[in-house]
Amino acid sequence: MLENVEYVKADTFSSSIASQSQNELQLSSSTDTANINVEPSVKKVTSMTSNMDSPYWLSDCLEDAKNLIVEYHDEKPDDKSFVDCANFFAHKTFDVKLQNNGNASGDINLIRGLPSQPLYKIFIHDSLKEDTRDNRRMVTVVLVHQLLHAIHPSRMHDFTNVQKGINKLEHKLANRASYHDALLNLESLIQSGKMRLCNL
Repeated sequence: MLENVEYVKADTFSSSIASQSQNELQLSSSTDTANINVEPSVKKVTSMTSNMDSPYWLSDCLEDAKNLIVEYHDEKPDDKSFVDCANFFAHKTFDVKLQNNGNASGDINLIRGLPSQPLYKIFIHDSLKEDTRDNRRMVTVVLVHQLLHAIHPSRMHDFTNVQKGINKLEHKLANRASYHDALLNLESLIQSGKMRLCNL
């Protein structure tokens, strides 16, 4: 159970029994229970479900991918209202899940022609659903790729005369952050036919 609790107040266990009996006494002696406010002993609890469509560790990979981009990507977002990538991420919502259709390593619901949009849904290939070190690193690289699409929606995958493509940026950032092993592992999965490249 404790593995599924995101945050528990430090004094929860020392005071839980005493507060429970005190609350029961108040409830039994009071004639108007509607006016009783019981302070919860748990400040914030997030239930981490075992639904494989959305494993909890994907959010860790998302944060790693964001931090990697903030640290190593030196280009501003296409949307000029954001001064840098950190500011862009602070104002956007990203939902990451495993995909149950298609076979790309990752997909994003990118709206072409829009410099940015408020919500991005990113889907990761379900062959990476097991929580292992290698899978976490590969998922992080896939998320870097998809986040770069969100930051630079006008760019294609390949290099053009005026700008670097998303693939070039992904490899540059992954190598600078020492994720070259994840790049090689992804390449092996793609060459084996288990997944394909993003088709944006």
